[in-house]
Amino acid sequence: MQERISLAYSETRDVLNTLYKKRKRTLFFQKIMWGITGLYLLFMLVLLGMQYALALQNKSLAFLELFKSTPSNPYASVYPIIGLMLLLYPTTIVFTRAFQKFKTIEKETMAKMVKMLFPNVEFTQGANAPTKEIVQSKLFSWIKKEAPIYSYGQIRSSTNNTQINIADIGIIENNVPNKFIKAILHVPILNMFAVLYQNVLKNMATSKLADNTNFTYRGMFCWLNFKKTLNGHTVVLPKNQKVRFDRWASLNFREEQEIHLEDPRFTQNFIVYGTDQVEARYVLSASLMESVVALKEKFHCPIFMSFQDKQMYLAVKNENGLFSFPSGRLYSMAIVEELAHEIETALKVSETL
Repeated sequence: MQERISLAYSETRDVLNTLYKKRKRTLFFQKIMWGITGLYLLFMLVLLGMQYALALQNKSLAFLELFKSTPSNPYASVYPIIGLMLLLYPTTIVFTRAFQKFKTIEKETMAKMVKMLFPNVEFTQGANAPTKEIVQSKLFSWIKKEAPIYSYGQIRSSTNNTQINIADIGIIENNVPNKFIKAILHVPILNMFAVLYQNVLKNMATSKLADNTNFTYRGMFCWLNFKKTLNGHTVVLPKNQKVRFDRWASLNFREEQEIHLEDPRFTQNFIVYGTDQVEARYVLSASLMESVVALKEKFHCPIFMSFQDKQMYLAVKNENGLFSFPSGRLYSMAIVEELAHEIETALKVSETL
């Protein structure tokens, strides 16, 4: 594998450097575009509050008189809006073109790299997101069939008569924060503040490109056959209070109960929910729990797992995504080594567990 990694890096090193520069350029235009959008929204808020502010006769707000329409200048409040719109139009076009060029080169480079590293797998970047499997996995507390789910590439491979599917996905769940934002969007004036936060501030303060800022989950999603026949389902989730709250607040899994297990290393890292206490313990044997902990350590990222109906599902959270390059410099061979490590670890899940 190390020879393949070295070859893949030498074949794509120049392109990786180009990608880094194009990403940096695209991110710059993204911040300019959303900055102008933010100014536009702020000015609209100023116009809405102008009459109230002027009525208070606050001297510190006297500059607002410049934007007040008068008989001699009836379009005083319109000129700044027109100016911002004229600025927004070309910056949006420039950003869109830069973003499309970057994504095209990124996809081509990633496809070349994956095929060089794993010549025996089937890799596609045009497949639809595995919505059915994602919903059936019960890993995501707020997921529904109509939820926006995006696919950035899929791998299919057969190992020891077991077929494994690996997808790089992005999900936007209708969770509590998104429900709150949607509610505010129906309230006049407050909806502008919501847009400022959701679109402007988040896109300006991040190193991510605009297509990757609003996901509630981004990362790997795998599904494969599980040898044990199950009547219910067992879900293994990272142990933190947010996961507990999401599971409870979604009300989608009322039939579940928390499963308390004895392995201290496992319970330190994971929380388990299931429809049957006995079946959950049958699935999560002592050896399997040890393997799950070892798998988490291999990925170095939060992992989610579920078992049901002769199927096993695995999700590994990665804010950059599996088939997208990270936001930093791409001059190191470590970029290729990390990609190879994640895919190889996922391909060997059936052996590991």
